[in-house]
Amino acid sequence: MSNIRALSFDTCFHCFSFEGFPIHLKEYSRGKTDIPLVFIGGAFQNINQVEKLSTALAKESWVITIDTPGNGDTGVLPHTYSFEFICKAIHHGLKQLGIDVINLLGCSYGSIIAMRYAQTYLGVENLILASAMEKLPDALVYEFNLLLFLLEWNRMEEFADGFTNLMTNPDLRESNKLCRITADKLKNALLHSSTGIKEQFKHNTLRILRDGKTDLSLMPDVKATVFTGEHDNFVPVEANQRIADSFKNGRFIAVPDADHMIHVEKFRTMIDIVLGAIGIGAGVDGQEKGIKTAA
Repeated sequence: MSNIRALSFDTCFHCFSFEGFPIHLKEYSRGKTDIPLVFIGGAFQNINQVEKLSTALAKESWVITIDTPGNGDTGVLPHTYSFEFICKAIHHGLKQLGIDVINLLGCSYGSIIAMRYAQTYLGVENLILASAMEKLPDALVYEFNLLLFLLEWNRMEEFADGFTNLMTNPDLRESNKLCRITADKLKNALLHSSTGIKEQFKHNTLRILRDGKTDLSLMPDVKATVFTGEHDNFVPVEANQRIADSFKNGRFIAVPDADHMIHVEKFRTMIDIVLGAIGIGAGVDGQEKGIKTAA
């Protein structure tokens, strides 16, 4: 079943159903490029929250942003449904739009989905992973179980502090005003989370704990760009580098003065990296921008 709503002359919203669960796709600048850039955001990044990123990318490329089952306004997807199920839903949605070949961008939680999708389906030309997760770092398994406990008992101040300290680097906040502002906004959003968002967080976190480990030995032979902030203390530089190294044609970029929230702290740099990865514009020159790259 499909519900299509035109939002403007170059933007369209699609709602499909897959095995009883909704999946939402927002399409920008269709036909601007031959291949669409499909964008899967993080656990708290729904279609509306990444609008600024999507529209910036859509100035140069056809873009499709996705709220997978269990994210945004699609409701809650029980954690017993795997990442493979989510990939099947995405594939179904893209097929409904007649799309067979894509560039694929996954951020944080969305990077797990993007990697699994590229492992399962043909047609991924370029894979771009921001703040990528091969798995939840072992040292953080306890932290995330604690966050679930705090959420369950409605200890929201402690929950918001704990999650904010994982997503933003406390040391970087001391010297970086934008990082500090980002942390304050994130904490405030968490403190005012709706019951639905809390339920989504719970099930998406349980899904990572249950099914979040990705086999890097199965990475397909696609061109891959992996990047994160140098100060990412959630999935640090070495974890992202390991993912990049798992591809025959993989490249890693470490962005200075940024952490896991690179999409806020280094917005323009992120746009340049993503567009460069799909062959649009000059991309990012490491020497000019002080960015460390590794083939």
